[in-house]
Amino acid sequence: MRILTVLAAMLVSLVALARVEWLETEHDFGAFKEENGKVSCTFRFVNKGEEPVSVRAVRASCGCTSPSYTKQPIEPGDSGIVTVTFNPAGRPGRFTKTLMVDIAGGGAGPRQTLTINGVVIGSESTLMSRYPVEAGVLRLRTQMVPFGTVLKGKAKSAFVEVYNASTEPVQPEWSGVPGYLRIASSAQEIAPGEQVVYSLVFTPDASSPYGIVTDSAFISVPGEVPLRMDLSAILEEDFSTLTPGQRQNAPVVSVDADRVDFGRLSRNGGEVSRTFTIENRGKGDLLLRRIYTTDAGVKVFPSEGKVKKGKSATITVTTDPANLPAEVLSARIQIITNDPEQSLTIVRAIGEICD
Repeated sequence: MRILTVLAAMLVSLVALARVEWLETEHDFGAFKEENGKVSCTFRFVNKGEEPVSVRAVRASCGCTSPSYTKQPIEPGDSGIVTVTFNPAGRPGRFTKTLMVDIAGGGAGPRQTLTINGVVIGSESTLMSRYPVEAGVLRLRTQMVPFGTVLKGKAKSAFVEVYNASTEPVQPEWSGVPGYLRIASSAQEIAPGEQVVYSLVFTPDASSPYGIVTDSAFISVPGEVPLRMDLSAILEEDFSTLTPGQRQNAPVVSVDADRVDFGRLSRNGGEVSRTFTIENRGKGDLLLRRIYTTDAGVKVFPSEGKVKKGKSATITVTTDPANLPAEVLSARIQIITNDPEQSLTIVRAIGEICD
């Protein structure tokens, strides 16, 4: 009998908890422009109980959302409201905000969660600060995609955020994509005022050059001028799988000078060449993966691509003073080999224009 009394009391308590009825608990503003200013909506509830209730507190999840609500007690059969105002300033894109409502009195029930959502189409000033690169109706944070260091035979990802600044859905297209690059996204279509993140996966193949790699791809929507995306990476050999024995029998690179001095050069004197030597002091064949410079007016020519144990190769460096961009020559010659302890060696080419 005592158990039945307890169960009955619990049932009465559960019924009492359902005395406040909300007409809606979620509101979608849809897509709207940031420059139109704040937007508001009203949530309404009805006191279905037999005692007055009152809103004790409403707490928003973000400072961009401000609530107001009925302050006086709500009598049985009457309704109360919670008005929510969202400030879109500086907040382009999709948003979801929540508010927690505490109602006291008459077994009003547990805390209620209210939700607002929508999409802000950013103003020109906001878009310029967040997505400064413009490509027709598309906006991007940057048009440079650096992959950093990429190991040969391994994949490396970079991400590009693309925002739709128009009032219509768009389907961006990629073109001119290098064969070693794969592009994927979470959605093919970008809704108004929203962004899609593209994943660019760099997977170098056997023909990809070691060292600095620069390339490009293009993004656009149909009928608009494509935007060039500049891709860059530093491709290195993966030595992580070498055993101690393989390292012991590996080649060892040695360069006879850390700089090539051209001395005083005449601007109109024609091409001038100097040489330096690379020696293999290790036990295995030294492979000259790549010897190059990105500096204008300088070219590098190795005598061979493989140096056997105890042998050497001659590297010819040629400069044309007429093509040097400054009055001083200071070029970095990068030597990439299969020496696991020193795969990159730098030699500087220096000189001075005398007329």
